[in-house]
Amino acid sequence: MATYEDIAKAAGVSTATVSRVLSGNGSTVSAARTEKVRRAAAALGYRSNRAARTLRRRQADAVGLVFSDVENPFFASIARAVEDVAARRGHAVLLCNTDEDLERERFYLDLMMEEQVAGVIVAPSTEDPARLAPLADAGIPTVTVDRTLRGNPFDSVLVDNRAGTEALVRDLLDHGHRRLAAIVGTTAATPSRERLAACEAAVASVPGASLLVGEGKLRDAVGTARTMALAGRLALELLESSAEPPTAFFCGNAVILQGVLGALHGAGLRVPDDVALVGFDDLPLFTLLERPLTVAAQPTEQLGRTAAELLFQRMDEPAAAARGVRLRPDVRLRRSCGGGH
Repeated sequence: MATYEDIAKAAGVSTATVSRVLSGNGSTVSAARTEKVRRAAAALGYRSNRAARTLRRRQADAVGLVFSDVENPFFASIARAVEDVAARRGHAVLLCNTDEDLERERFYLDLMMEEQVAGVIVAPSTEDPARLAPLADAGIPTVTVDRTLRGNPFDSVLVDNRAGTEALVRDLLDHGHRRLAAIVGTTAATPSRERLAACEAAVASVPGASLLVGEGKLRDAVGTARTMALAGRLALELLESSAEPPTAFFCGNAVILQGVLGALHGAGLRVPDDVALVGFDDLPLFTLLERPLTVAAQPTEQLGRTAAELLFQRMDEPAAAARGVRLRPDVRLRRSCGGGH
């Protein structure tokens, strides 16, 4: 079915104008533009699901969640916390998975405008503010979670990526590691960019320390299983192809951490006897190992709850200045760097 973006291109107008006309709120749109939108919609075979919209409005308003990977425990935990807050406010939750695909993300954002959701919480695939501009133009309250956009035009909730990374890398350095490797996800998104920058700065502050970076091959990884597999292969490549292989790995998230851990185990390497390992996020598995993993655990429930609360505050105060919240991760020093704590 044709999307709002398709109709906007055909009519030569903005997606916000399309949203207003097709949702029946086009009183501020000129007659000429309204006609252009309707003609383009008809030519493209656009059909509005008004029956579903009417049913939804009789039951509850809805908020949209647009995340990159709902299979990832990090996003799943955030989604559950958002749902709890939304339910108390009488709102349903529409959950969408983008796989970091920009076209898929645009499709779901168009859907949110078409369905006139009460608000949107999104983990955007890039930091380009133009990606979410149609939501603002359509007057839909929006909060970014885990990620932000250049200029911070929307309310946002993030983790203090720099503080968490510095603590993890410092623990590796304090245990005598000087050849480090970092494996992160796409640096087009805020967490990986900030964590890699903090990792590079921490290593550069210690004379004689060096850092290998493995990021490129993970940019196009889709889904948890594929990301784990690619992260594991990348870790082994860095160990096998380097004249002076790294003695420690910093991993950008729990999915990457699991992939690297599995690859090291499969290669017969022990943590931390052969290779030290730290990373973001915590999972029950990480405490059950013979040498539990040192991690920066993110407050996922608090992230989701805060994002939802900001969204409902934005609904109540649409003209308020944008607010940004940074939550500190819980750095859990265990035994995966060597020795004990």
